[in-house]
Amino acid sequence: MKTLNKRIAAYTQQLRLGEIQIAYKGILEFMGKLRANFIKKYPHYDVSNIYQGYLDMSYFSLSTKPLKEKGLKIAIVYLHEKGSFEVWLSARNRDIAKAHLSILNSLLAEINAFHDENNQDAIVECILTRTPDFEDQDQLINTIEHGVKKFVTAIINHLQ
Repeated sequence: MKTLNKRIAAYTQQLRLGEIQIAYKGILEFMGKLRANFIKKYPHYDVSNIYQGYLDMSYFSLSTKPLKEKGLKIAIVYLHEKGSFEVWLSARNRDIAKAHLSILNSLLAEINAFHDENNQDAIVECILTRTPDFEDQDQLINTIEHGVKKFVTAIINHLQ
């Protein structure tokens, strides 16, 4: 098993190449552009700041009055290790999440939803794109936006 010192040395070596910093900055700049798009196009959403993460995930959340009243929010998540975007239904706490677990079964076929048992941060997850093209950011924003709208609509319809 590698020691922490060996892992940090490997990490430092990768940082010296400079690629990680450029890629990470590009991801966060795109997330900022995506967030600004949601703020501009959907003023009825309460949009959070970007959580940069620990090279595991970066995200921001959206909420509406009906979702907030139920202690729920939508997270648009970039998963660094997978290199993909997902949208999640999340809750303010574990008790609220447990109370809404039944929504998963009704959404499985409708929006291709799933739940990763190792993901304690989400009630329901949906892949927006497994292969984001950061070179065509306008199209990537459209893809994410379309998937989020479909996901939010399905969630709200099932909560009523």
